[in-house]
This record gives sequence, structure tokens and C-alpha cells, in this order.
Amino acid sequence: MTDPQGFGSPSEPPPPPASGGAEADLDNPYGPMGGEESAPSLETVAETGRSFVSGLLEAMSIEGDVEAVIEEGNVVLNVSGGDMGAMIGRRGQTLEALQEITRTAVQRRLRNRVRLSVDVEAYRARRRASLEDYARSMAERAKERGTEIELEPMNAYERKIIHDAVAVVDGATSFSEGEEPGRKVIVRGDVPAPQVPDPSEEG
Repeated sequence: MTDPQGFGSPSEPPPPPASGGAEADLDNPYGPMGGEESAPSLETVAETGRSFVSGLLEAMSIEGDVEAVIEEGNVVLNVSGGDMGAMIGRRGQTLEALQEITRTAVQRRLRNRVRLSVDVEAYRARRRASLEDYARSMAERAKERGTEIELEPMNAYERKIIHDAVAVVDGATSFSEGEEPGRKVIVRGDVPAPQVPDPSEEG
């Protein structure tokens, strides 16, 4: 399958390595990427990503607009439109897949790693706020009980949000355990140290 914008499908065979006998980059299934000196501009990344997502929406017969913005050295593609629930999926799983496909396609086209994220109807911002509230609530509960609370499995992006939110709560810490996709965060409340009487205050 080839998308309307001519990016090709991520399932197609990767292009051959660059000439000169360079070995393939093991971290990149599509062959060697360019160095920093050949890195595309953020504007080029933004337009390439916007074009790909727009073509994808058209191929899926979904009406929507794609806005590309540059935030702190990162390209963000914001998708908006009518019923976008199908583009988000359960707990953002479809959105994560959309972001990965888009990043792969853009890197393939520009032959360079890019910093790019995709959001649909500001879902990520809403999800972040919800997770931060949840993390602080669990941290306070763990601190009050002096115990550990095991949260449900989350992806790496969501786990980082939890860790960052717990880190600002005095008396609580967090860590991750388990293997993907079941890796989860454990929120731990510090056990208060036993009160030892001060001999100078006795008597």
C-alpha cells in the first residue's frame, strides 16, 4: 500500500544502504541516517509530517485538519476535526501507533532522526493533567499509609508523567517494575522514622 502523499508503506522493504560501504545503523531499520550536519530544519520536519498525516486522514476518509507547530525544538502535529475518537483509541493506544507510524515515515523520507509528536484534539494535554492528579493522589495515599501502591500498566510516556508528579510530593517516591507491555509504576510512601526520646529533655 502506498499513501496518497507518496511516502510508501512502513511495511515496504527498507532502502539500500548508502554507497561507500557504510554499514547499516542497527538502531534504524531503514539504513544509515544523516549526521547532525545534514539534519533537516524543523520547518522541513513539520511540513513533511503534516503532509503525511493529512494524506493518512484522506486515505482513511476521515475529515480533519493538521496543524504543525514547533515547541522547544520539537515538532508537534495537532489533529482536529469531527469525531476523532477512532484516532485516539482506548487510553491513547491508536494515537501512540499513529505517532510511531508518522515518525517512521518522516525519518524514512528525510533519512534523519527527528523529534516529532502527534496529538489529537489535545488528548495528550488532557491525559497528562489527569495522570498528574492521579499520581499526586496516590502519592498522598501511600504516604499516609506508609506503604506501596501498585498502579496499572502504562506506557513509557505515561510512566514518566507519574514519576515526575510523585517526585514533587514530599514523603513519597516511585519506581517502575515488570516487563513491557505490563510494566507498571509502584508508588511508595516513606515510613516515618521512630521517634527516639531526647535524653536532654528527659527528667
